[in-house]
Amino acid sequence: MNLSLRDIEYFLAAVEHGNLERAASACGVSQPALSKSLRRLEADTGLSLMQRAGRGLGLTSEGLVFLEHANKLWAEYRDAVRHAMELRVGEAGLLRVGATGATVDSVVMPALARLLPRRPALRIQLAQGLSDDLNGQVESGRLDLAVTPIYADGPATLRQEIMFEDALCVAAGRGHPLAARTRLALRDLSGQRWILPRPTSVARRLLDARFAEAGLAVPPAALEVEHFSAGSLRLLGGSDMLAVLPASALAASPEVVALPVTLTPPLRRSIALISRRGTTWSPLMTEFREAVLASAGRPRKPGRG
Repeated sequence: MNLSLRDIEYFLAAVEHGNLERAASACGVSQPALSKSLRRLEADTGLSLMQRAGRGLGLTSEGLVFLEHANKLWAEYRDAVRHAMELRVGEAGLLRVGATGATVDSVVMPALARLLPRRPALRIQLAQGLSDDLNGQVESGRLDLAVTPIYADGPATLRQEIMFEDALCVAAGRGHPLAARTRLALRDLSGQRWILPRPTSVARRLLDARFAEAGLAVPPAALEVEHFSAGSLRLLGGSDMLAVLPASALAASPEVVALPVTLTPPLRRSIALISRRGTTWSPLMTEFREAVLASAGRPRKPGRG
């Protein structure tokens, strides 16, 4: 077997686009050249990798298994090229980092504020998105690292290194009637209007579960947000609504306070640095990790792999 990296690249493009014309255009080659590459890869592997229907493409069961290996091979190749470039240009280099709305300002920007002055030629490509999307980009090698909230273990192909814990709390503006109470039960929150994460978010599902387990109606959302920005915190602080939000967000808004209600079990989440398991860490990746740890007030220590 004599696999070509170019054939692997074209195969991954065909899988991503699911169409010969779009995949060929993305790779800058003709459709016949792309088709020839796919046939050559099938001949080299002895597998039927793709099903063709006109210009449409779909994976066979064998192709689905091969895709995992192709992704790893392509990601490792891109790692090798990037690390070689870093060695060649010394202090210069490219670091591709992902962040969610919840981590970009609170974690990633403070880390970059530490890192960039030490690396005058450093270039950062920052991608913002949802956790699942960023995990996929790290897994495929399109991102080196991502900083995301996590609630449970992720895919076996990824490593989640917890930077710090950031529990969720029920919060309201200081002028809210419930903010004057010294103790609250979950039923005391019934009938309130809420600012909540979207229904698909883990935090929203956990909150709904606590209410359902207590035999209460799930909280109604007057406003749904992907993350709590400065604007949404100002809105909360000046309104009669409640919210479930990270405890760390309270520091950014003096008009918002945590309510004295105990959720059992507590709503826990962690902020983690996501990397591809088994990847070779570049010096830039290591420095970014140390900058995140320093920003979080944690001591530096080995912890990769």
